[in-house]
Amino acid sequence: MNYSVTVAEAAENDIRQAFLWYEDQKENLGTIFQEHINKAIDSIHNNPLKVQIRYSNTRVYFLNKFPFGIHFQVNETQILIVAAFHTSQNPKLWSTR
Repeated sequence: MNYSVTVAEAAENDIRQAFLWYEDQKENLGTIFQEHINKAIDSIHNNPLKVQIRYSNTRVYFLNKFPFGIHFQVNETQILIVAAFHTSQNPKLWSTR
């Protein structure tokens, strides 16, 4: 099935804040983080139903090299990325979005 992917503004903000934090830690680390995010989104786009449902109808794809989970929902033709949370954050926070 061919899905379209939409990244919610809140998820974009999550990714931007993490990018800036990693850039402050080490030069180019934010860029590496962004590359991992892009690969994760590509993987989600190609096979979203492969990812386990974790909360109600929300699936979470965990990055390999960074402690982040990408929270997303799938309907018939669309994937909506609702959050990108550090694994130490309370996952219930995304539900207010």
